[in-house]
Amino acid sequence: MTRDEFLALDAPEAAEVLNKLVAEGKSKDEALAEEGITQADLMKAQIFWVKDKFIARAWGGYTSTKRTGNEAGDDEKGVGGSDPSKGFAGI
Repeated sequence: MTRDEFLALDAPEAAEVLNKLVAEGKSKDEALAEEGITQADLMKAQIFWVKDKFIARAWGGYTSTKRTGNEAGDDEKGVGGSDPSKGFAGI
């Protein structure tokens, strides 16, 4: 598989390819070299090396703390019946 073909895969599929190489006895660096990718490529693809295996970030969209406006019970004052202007007492 070429580098471009690898990068075209979905993150879970790409992680599976890398994990197969690790299962064959290759180190992390050897697996990356075999696919022609770098650590920077992994970061862009949201694939991480955790506890001796590659994992794809399952919930990439949920890492932001910025409000989207789609939260349940959201209104102009806050979430549900809370009032952020009152601090902790507004909960």
